Amino acid sequence: MLNRWITTGIIVVAIITLISVTHAQVYAENMNGEKSLSETASLEKLLHTADSMIDRTDRLVIKWQAGGKGDAQEHAVKLALELGLAAPVQIRQNGHQVYRSEGTVGAETSGQSTRVLLNAVNMDDEGYYIIVQLSGGRKLDRDALLTWHGQMAEVMEKLGMKASWNMSVQGKADEEHLKDAKNTTDTTNATDEMNKTNAMDVFVTGTNKTTAQLAVMEARLSRTMNMKAVERYEDEATASISYQAADLPLEIQSGTHRLNMQLAVHQVSGQQAARVTVGFPLITIEY
Repeated sequence: MLNRWITTGIIVVAIITLISVTHAQVYAENMNGEKSLSETASLEKLLHTADSMIDRTDRLVIKWQAGGKGDAQEHAVKLALELGLAAPVQIRQNGHQVYRSEGTVGAETSGQSTRVLLNAVNMDDEGYYIIVQLSGGRKLDRDALLTWHGQMAEVMEKLGMKASWNMSVQGKADEEHLKDAKNTTDTTNATDEMNKTNAMDVFVTGTNKTTAQLAVMEARLSRTMNMKAVERYEDEATASISYQAADLPLEIQSGTHRLNMQLAVHQVSGQQAARVTVGFPLITIEY
């Protein structure tokens, strides 16, 4: 299932196959023009929000994107040079020329490094499109990530690129914590009281586990954040909700709504614990 928020950037992403996304493909508007947070402070806030829902982070992905008039190779070379990456190499994917460079930042042997992947492609309108992905696993050095993220913003601005970014975090939630939250949560403050009450009952009976876990996390988060559920999706293995949460620094327009966060719980076949994914403003990796 694909979410309805499909933009030009998504088409390009599909061309260069940088992002293999099955549920949501979208890039965020940076809201620093309206909010005083720096890019680094914005990332810190989103990391803190994600940590409140995910007890063990397995994957963290930040995607910067920029586009405009000009040659993709030229802009890719300039950006790679500023970032200290190797010169981009030309490869062919899906019938299109892609300029790619990649590297790592930090102590690679300890698993704390940030992987950096740059892809650029020419557009039909004599323009270019660039995506730089920063990613890491469970042991990722977040201080190094924050520093690199801030440098990304500075470099993009220096090169005159109008850039935006989004983040997705994936991992596991401790089921004991979820049960404790279920027992202590006051559902009168939930964004959708009736839905949450039903979900709490589901949690007890054990049916539709993903919906129940999502409801518990939503209720827990709503105690510290002003949020409103806007879009919901459920199937046998997945439950997902997109929210308006004005306190968060990234947003995307979806119809008449501004969305700031998407939360999903997916039950992986053959695994006991469900996989939790949160995206700001939407999830841009596979559930």
